[in-house]
Amino acid sequence: MSQLKPVIFFVLLALCACTAASAPLLIKINKGAASTALYTAPLRAGRPLVLDLSAPAITTPCSSGTTTTVTLSANTTNGANPLSPVSFAATATCAAAPSGAAGVAGLGRSSASFPAQVASTQKVANSFALCLPSDGRTGFSGNGVGAAIFGGGPFYLAPPADREAITTLLSDPVPLRQPFAGNPGYFVTATGGVAIDGSVAAAGPLVVGLSTTVTYTQLRADVYSRVIAAFDRALGQTAKVAAVAPFELCYDASKLGSSLSGYSVPQVDVLLEGGTNFTVGGGNSMAQVNSKTACFAFLKSSGSTTGPPVLIGGFQLENRLVAVDNAKQQLSFTGYLPARGFSCSNFNFTRAG
Repeated sequence: MSQLKPVIFFVLLALCACTAASAPLLIKINKGAASTALYTAPLRAGRPLVLDLSAPAITTPCSSGTTTTVTLSANTTNGANPLSPVSFAATATCAAAPSGAAGVAGLGRSSASFPAQVASTQKVANSFALCLPSDGRTGFSGNGVGAAIFGGGPFYLAPPADREAITTLLSDPVPLRQPFAGNPGYFVTATGGVAIDGSVAAAGPLVVGLSTTVTYTQLRADVYSRVIAAFDRALGQTAKVAAVAPFELCYDASKLGSSLSGYSVPQVDVLLEGGTNFTVGGGNSMAQVNSKTACFAFLKSSGSTTGPPVLIGGFQLENRLVAVDNAKQQLSFTGYLPARGFSCSNFNFTRAG
């Protein structure tokens, strides 16, 4: 029997190696031109795929058929740096690509989405964390380059190297809901409605969606009118100037004052289920439309009544970490990171080692 022990030992070693967890994947995020403001990742031989929180699948143009196999590339990560390049095969649905892109990386709740296929092929958790960048054109901090990690783990922004992972700053998790049958997007409930400077402007409950393809937060007409009126009252008329399309409330930027949190304007709080607030301060609520003017960057949604009353757009998601755990069906997020001296543009893409 003693002669069998080495064999058993090596078999156990092999089993341990086969079942060891893989490292999460890191991708670079680029913010597009002002005309589209889409967020892309160079996933297909360096060619960009549009990141879409509401899309259920990876899509790409095809010459024939309904699906095809594509090779996607990223890097493994320790949460602070890229470690090593990884390429893997993924199933894509055939569809026209957005202008300037090679397709779409759907991030929605579906087994065909990019996060689900990363989890399946790389043996990591079906979760992801997005840090969308500002480009500095309409916001305070950023160079148009951000990062996302798929598969869990910490998320660090530099410098300096000894700072805490920004994943430690995430809010308590908020349960994801599915109010629209068949819609793969991410939705939560604002049980308390929307508040301006601590006072409820639009009562809840309200369904809240997230979007990376809508630039500015869109509010249903009744919600929009209440929020706009409350913000207008709270900020007053001293700095107000003529409206600049597509915005209704615009201000002389020199009269607003500013800090690390952005312009000193009334705070917007989306009062979510469980008592967590999605807080929007001046850094994410005011769009710089020219050198002298900043506007309240919330828009009235189109006439459709089938969508969520509140759809948080990419601008309001920028420079904060947004984390989705598909296994637990939970969403969490940080506050506005520049207020703490961070920026989504500060991920260190220098390869470790």
